[in-house]
Amino acid sequence: MFKNINTIALLVFPLVLKYVFLLCFIDWALFDIQDVLEDVCFVILMGLLIYSDLRTKQFFKDTLLMLYLLYLVIETTSYMAVSSNFSSSFMYLLLESNPDEIKEFSSAYVSLPIVLFILILVIFFFKIRKIHFKNHFKHRNVISVVGVVLTIFILKFSGLIESNAYHNMVRGTYGYIDLQNSIKFSNNLKKEDINITLKNEVLVVVLGESTARRHMQIYGYKRETTPKLNAIKNALYVYDNVISTDVFTLKSVPKIITSIDIETNNEFNIHIVELFNAAGYDTYWLSNQRPISYHDNAISKIASSSKWFKFYNHLKDKHALVLDEVLLPDYQKILKKAGKKVIFIRLIGTHFDYNKRYPKAYNRFALHDEGVSKEDVMNDEYDNAVLYNDYIVSELIRLLEVQNQKSALLYVSDHGENIYDDTDFFGRSEEVLTKSMFEIPFILWTSKYFEYPDDFIYKPNRKFMADHTFESIGHVFGVAHKTMNSQRSIFSSSFENRTRKVIDKIDFDTYFNTQDE
Repeated sequence: MFKNINTIALLVFPLVLKYVFLLCFIDWALFDIQDVLEDVCFVILMGLLIYSDLRTKQFFKDTLLMLYLLYLVIETTSYMAVSSNFSSSFMYLLLESNPDEIKEFSSAYVSLPIVLFILILVIFFFKIRKIHFKNHFKHRNVISVVGVVLTIFILKFSGLIESNAYHNMVRGTYGYIDLQNSIKFSNNLKKEDINITLKNEVLVVVLGESTARRHMQIYGYKRETTPKLNAIKNALYVYDNVISTDVFTLKSVPKIITSIDIETNNEFNIHIVELFNAAGYDTYWLSNQRPISYHDNAISKIASSSKWFKFYNHLKDKHALVLDEVLLPDYQKILKKAGKKVIFIRLIGTHFDYNKRYPKAYNRFALHDEGVSKEDVMNDEYDNAVLYNDYIVSELIRLLEVQNQKSALLYVSDHGENIYDDTDFFGRSEEVLTKSMFEIPFILWTSKYFEYPDDFIYKPNRKFMADHTFESIGHVFGVAHKTMNSQRSIFSSSFENRTRKVIDKIDFDTYFNTQDE
C-alpha cells in the first residue's frame, strides 16, 4: 500500500512542478479553474493506464510516460510563452507556418524557465521509467478500464476536454483540413473578368463583432457611446436599416465577404480577398480573433488568401484579453506602404465578456454601487465596450485620412446583440430571436479624393441585408467581377428591394412587424 502511495506521489510530481513554475513565472489570473480540473482528470487517466496490467512491455510504459510528460511540457511552456493553454489555434498556426517562421517564433519565446522546466522533466523521465509500477489492488484491470472510460466521459461531457492539449492538437489538425475543404472558392479568377471602372487606391473593410446598432449614439441611442463618430458624422454615410442574415459569426461573416447569399448556392464562390488579389491590389488581413475555432474556419480560409495576414489573439472569445488597439501599429505601417491596397480589419469588438473589451479609461458607464441589477451592469459594460469600439473605428478612419489618397473605409458588424433589450436575456439565440440581434451598424467613410461610381446614391433608410455587402463593396470601389450585380449594391441608384429572410427562412420585416421604407 505504501509503495503505491509513494509511486503515485512520484507520478503526480510533474503536475505539481507545472503549477510551481506557473505560479512563479505567469500571472495566476490568467488561469481558469477548468484548466486545473482538466489537468487532474488527465493525470488520473494516465495513472490508470500506467498502473494497469494492460501494458506489460517497457516500450508501452515509456510511451505512456512520454505522452504524460510531453503533455505537461506543451501546456506549461505554452502558458509561459504566450500566457495561454495550448489551443487549437496554435495547432493551426503550426500547420500554416514554414520552418523559418517556427524557428523565429521559438527564438522569440524560449526562456530560461522554459528550458529549465523541460530539462527537469527529461531527467525525471529517465528516473521514473526504471520504477516498477506494480498494482496491489484487486480487480486492477477492471478498475483501470472503468476508470479510463469514466474519466473520458467526464472530460467530454463536462467540456473540460476543451482545455486538453492533445484534444486541441487533433481538433486543430482536423479543423485545418476541414477548413481547406469546407467551402469551395473559385481559384482561377482572371483579371480580364474583372471590370475596374475607378482609380481608387485604398480600401479598408472593418468587420465588427457583436455590435448592436441600437446601442450606438450615432443611431439615436440615449447615451454618448459614439462621440468620436458623431463628431465626424457629416463625413459619414450612416445606414440605419441594415440587418445581418444570422445571429452567429459562422453563418453571417462568410455571406458578408463572399458571393454567398441566402438565395444562391453555387458550387464555387468568389470571396472579396481573391477578387482584389486578381485585380492587382495588395491585400492585408489583421484579426484580433483567433484563427481557428468552432466559428472561424471558413473565415480564416479567406483570410489566408491575403498576401499578408496576422492574428493577434488565440484565446476563446470569452477569455480573450487582447484589446483591439493592438492592430493599430501594423495598420499604420501598412497604410504607409506604396501601392494600391485593401486592408481587412477583424475586431473582437463588443463580444462577451463585455468588461474585457475596453481599458479602464473607458469605464464611463459601469460606475455603480452594490444593489444594481445584473441587467443594468450588463448594459453598462456593453455600452463601455461600444464606447471603446467607437475610438477604434474612428482611429482607423483618422489614420487613413491623413494619407491623402483616394480611399474609403466600410464598417459593418457581423451581427447584433440582445442586452435585455427585447427580452429577458443577453447574447444571441436562434431559438429566441430579437430585432437587436440582427440590427447592425453599416457606415461608409470616403476621402475627399475618392472616386464614386456614376450611379452612387445615398439613401440612409434603404432596407438592406448584409449578404450583399460583397457586391456593394465592388460597386462603390469600382472593382467588380463580371458575375456581380450592381442592383444588389446598397450604394446604387438601381438597387432592387427584396424579401429579407434571416436564418434562411424568416421574413425579418414581417416577423418583427417593422415599417416599410
